[in-house]
Amino acid sequence: MLDFKTKTLNCPHCKTRTKHKCYYLAKRGITEKGFNYYEGFVPDLIFGLCSLCNNFTLWINDKIIYPQLSCTPQPTEDMPLGIKETFLEAREIVMKSPRAASALLRLSLQKLIKHLGEKSRNLETAVLNLVDKGLSKKFYDALLVVRVIGKNAVKPGVINSKDDVKTAIALFNLLNMLVESTITQQRKVNQLYTSLPKLKPVKRRKKTQRKKTKIVKKRAIIPKPTLLYR
Repeated sequence: MLDFKTKTLNCPHCKTRTKHKCYYLAKRGITEKGFNYYEGFVPDLIFGLCSLCNNFTLWINDKIIYPQLSCTPQPTEDMPLGIKETFLEAREIVMKSPRAASALLRLSLQKLIKHLGEKSRNLETAVLNLVDKGLSKKFYDALLVVRVIGKNAVKPGVINSKDDVKTAIALFNLLNMLVESTITQQRKVNQLYTSLPKLKPVKRRKKTQRKKTKIVKKRAIIPKPTLLYR
């Protein structure tokens, strides 16, 4: 939200809270010579300029009208580039057409599963293969609910009339979580492994059969007592 006293704003472009220069937009009359006289300000319309990224925002009172804000998450860091592009495209249109956004996201999920090494044309079989390799079964259950797999599945890229904003947001989050559960976790494990000092391999000693030898202690001969006679 814009603070008109401090003129600070969480910039929707660079995602940083920075100082903004705020201006009211003026109205001017148009004649044959162009703009030639002042007619006051446009009511409640404010132009904000970010001091960090130099991008602008438009506000009506305290509500931003440009750029259009989205209620969906940003793609996670480790999302493959081709899938991320489709994710961002869906993010731009989700409020205008959640059905089209859902179609793009199902397509992204199919691409991601192939990226993870599954070659099966049957998407449900591919997901089950990932579950066998260690993926949580909860992902399988979630994909059933959002109609990515199962009897009521919608083919990737196909628009379904039942898809709404709630379904699209679930698909956004599911795609991010799937990337984090597979690609991100594996990357972190690899980084941890490479940062640890390498241990020298321990040489195994050859097992030698040792014969158990019984040690027989020789009994000491006790001399018989001698009687002394006088």
